[in-house]
Amino acid sequence: MEATAENLPRRPRGYRPIADYAIIGDTLTMALIARDGSLDWLCLPDPDSPSLFAALLDSERGGRFFVGPSAEARSTRCYLDHSAVLRTRHETSDGVFEVTDFMPLALEGMGALRPARRVLRLIEAVEGRPEVAISISPRPDYGARMPKLRRLGRLAWSQSDGRMFTLFQSEIPLDETEIGTLTGRVRLERGEKRQISLSYTVGDPGIVPPLGAPAEADLRATLGWWRDLGAEITYDGPFRDAVIRSLITLRLMTFSQSGAVLAAATSSLPETIGGARNYDYRYCWLRDASFVLNAFAALHQTDVAGAFFRWLMHATQLTAPRLGTYYTVFGRTGVTQTEIETLEGYRGSAPVYRGNAATTQLQLDAYGSVMTAVAAYASHGGRLGRSEQRRLRGMARVVRRDWTLPDDGLWEMPGPRVHNTYSKVMCWAALDAYVALCHGGHIGDDPAPWEKERNRIRENILQHAWNDSRQAFTGAYGRDWLDASLTLMPRMGIVAADDPRMVATYERLEEELGHGAQMRRYAEDVDGLPGREGTFTVCGFWAADYLARRGDLDAAEARIAEMLSHANDLHLMAEELDPETGEQLGNFPQGFSHAGLIGAALALYEARCRREEASG
Repeated sequence: MEATAENLPRRPRGYRPIADYAIIGDTLTMALIARDGSLDWLCLPDPDSPSLFAALLDSERGGRFFVGPSAEARSTRCYLDHSAVLRTRHETSDGVFEVTDFMPLALEGMGALRPARRVLRLIEAVEGRPEVAISISPRPDYGARMPKLRRLGRLAWSQSDGRMFTLFQSEIPLDETEIGTLTGRVRLERGEKRQISLSYTVGDPGIVPPLGAPAEADLRATLGWWRDLGAEITYDGPFRDAVIRSLITLRLMTFSQSGAVLAAATSSLPETIGGARNYDYRYCWLRDASFVLNAFAALHQTDVAGAFFRWLMHATQLTAPRLGTYYTVFGRTGVTQTEIETLEGYRGSAPVYRGNAATTQLQLDAYGSVMTAVAAYASHGGRLGRSEQRRLRGMARVVRRDWTLPDDGLWEMPGPRVHNTYSKVMCWAALDAYVALCHGGHIGDDPAPWEKERNRIRENILQHAWNDSRQAFTGAYGRDWLDASLTLMPRMGIVAADDPRMVATYERLEEELGHGAQMRRYAEDVDGLPGREGTFTVCGFWAADYLARRGDLDAAEARIAEMLSHANDLHLMAEELDPETGEQLGNFPQGFSHAGLIGAALALYEARCRREEASG
């Protein structure tokens, strides 16, 4: 799918809309590139490392890597096939050229002497005599430092900082026109090509990878890898292209060295423009685990599902039997939140953070997320070793002991802990999954006592979460506010989708939190934070999931279609949406949103199959 926009190649104080970005990556880190050709976000060497380019969060001081037209242009873009290789076509008054952007993957047989990370930007003139402009302004450490650039021959510049070596190679001559900024221009004839490369090495001697034919070979190999991944996806249900793009996006946010899957590619993109609802999501939240692993497993991505499962087991052993809220890609927890004062924030929306304060919270829903993820992995052929069985048994014991406690909940609200209904539901789901693992022979344990405790939790939820005056299950025991996560109760299996209480709850949610196909996660005044947040994208997909399970298949399909109409031209979605303007808000792209789409589409597909079987 392609879309058109007028480019603004020079934007000294300008910010592009969040939806204007595309993501590329090598399953180790990722970059965001705006439609006008500006790479505005890249952290090296890892996703949660300090940025080299962060114009996304400060258009003046963050730094960018621009390859695009020297004047206004009409631009369209697409990913090549089902890949993470981005191609942007710029049509100017003098001609047309295309830029192909990608990050080569570390594939077997591609040679040992390769940089740790690399971005390749391949330019080709296709009509007329277009002029291409280059501007590279690295600003390491979230814009805190001005780099010292050194010329290496005619076509290369470098910067070095101790063990880290960054190399810029360009077949278009570049000059340091101001301190810390390289610029160049060239007018190309039809058919002419140029290549530009950023390569990064840490802990090794600086590597100078060749341009020319080897870079074209990298493109073919990278495209081949992504095409092979796409070929493994046999899903042929509704919204197939969007489902595959969501899977590829989740794969881009998978850190292949460990198997962890990031919540999002960015930090501190605001949920409210000019407000303080800014968070660093470059970590793996356990609350996402069941949705992400289910998506991988259901779409036959068994290798990545297995890697994610092994990462879950490795990361959680460091805090076992308790679970942390989130972990780094290497399985560490306890990351402190610090403010990055060098960046003004997207459109002035400070603060900008590194780390997340949720590390101190108690989120009991994490146990259900992990246990149901493990059950999904086992149901698709995964095997549990003895040490993993012991660890899961320890988690089940924690649930049995702690499910009666108040907690901070799925949405990490500030203030005193409460008895969040979704947390109780996920404690029930944890023991339900553990019982299923026992019955399936995956865990050697007697399921009977766990079944008894599971049933006790269900009785408690149905008694205390239902609010007669509201005629709905509410977000917390004894409270009257509604929570969109309760649309997941049928998905988890604790109550049927057509149960009158669930039907009534959904009706209240639509009345009070719904906004077209979109849905807020709760009412504006519930969390006590300043500013008005948008609709929460995954909640709209959860509502569609519920409708599919209730048998309202046309309504579910229509809801998914409308939700996707608010994605960008590449089917990419942020965390939230401004209900008035339709503008995407929050970190981007958001794994929860994309996993939610996959879950809703699969629920619709499976409901259709059941209906066809029943009628045939």
